[in-house]
Amino acid sequence: MEKFRANPGDLVRVVAPAGKGSSQNLPRITEYIESLGLVAQITDNIYDQDEPFYSNFDEFRANDLISAILDDNCKIIWCIRGGAGCNRLIKYLDERLPTEPPPTPKLLIGYSDITVLHIYLHKKYNWPTLHGAMLEAVVNGSYDPDSNSIRFLLELIFNRITTVCYSELTRLDEGAQPTLPIAGAVVGGNLTLVEASIGTNWEINTEDKILFIEDISVAAYSLERSLSHMVQVGMFEKAKAVIFGDFTSADSQQLIQFVQQRFATDPLINCPVFVLPGIGHGDVNLPLPLNTSAEIKYVEGLNAYQLCDAAQEI
Repeated sequence: MEKFRANPGDLVRVVAPAGKGSSQNLPRITEYIESLGLVAQITDNIYDQDEPFYSNFDEFRANDLISAILDDNCKIIWCIRGGAGCNRLIKYLDERLPTEPPPTPKLLIGYSDITVLHIYLHKKYNWPTLHGAMLEAVVNGSYDPDSNSIRFLLELIFNRITTVCYSELTRLDEGAQPTLPIAGAVVGGNLTLVEASIGTNWEINTEDKILFIEDISVAAYSLERSLSHMVQVGMFEKAKAVIFGDFTSADSQQLIQFVQQRFATDPLINCPVFVLPGIGHGDVNLPLPLNTSAEIKYVEGLNAYQLCDAAQEI
């Protein structure tokens, strides 16, 4: 994929493939995108109040997303929010999207339930995508507009930085020192949806990849059950590394950390395992390029591991 750069006047297709946001926020979303020098397009009647779970009925959501993917004038597909429902769109995407990628690549931005679409577009078109803040939360003030969650995201979109590097990696496993740097594309996202891909035609490919996972409102026992399932199906056998992002839970963080540590020291896990705070469903949600070249290295001066993701490939 050619180097991505958003330019003034570029079209952003605003989509709601999962949950429903507030109708009152739609004008604010348009204003926000226009304040960036971009053009926002939101499909009329994007929300249907008769649909109890999702922003709209399946076919509407699928058609809106497919229209954005095929729109030659569109540069960015930015999701309003997560929630649930993206997996219900797969059959429509399979039926209606061409085998060959559209001539104009799109940058998909979102996280949480949008993990389904990240995995799908990586597999179908090998497009890089961006795990990052969604528009409902941005205009609601869920993030400090001057925080790195937003600043780094915009710098990536406008190609003002070529690489994002995060130095807060903590290694959990007690294995031998890995050959450094650990190189491979970062894939994954929300643990629940990564696990849900197993056995489907859009199942995540972790071979020679750095697998990132995060989740919200997950009990420690449920996290361990999911990790055990993923071990049993061989998801980690050929992975280069595993990175845990933020896991919010009704349980104590000590229990979550216990589960992560037990996973990391499982003899069946033969790759390095790390924790990287600040990416996920918390007040801080640093952007993470997916399906681009990345590496984990040890920086002597910092006495720390560092993840560097080649954002210039977006």
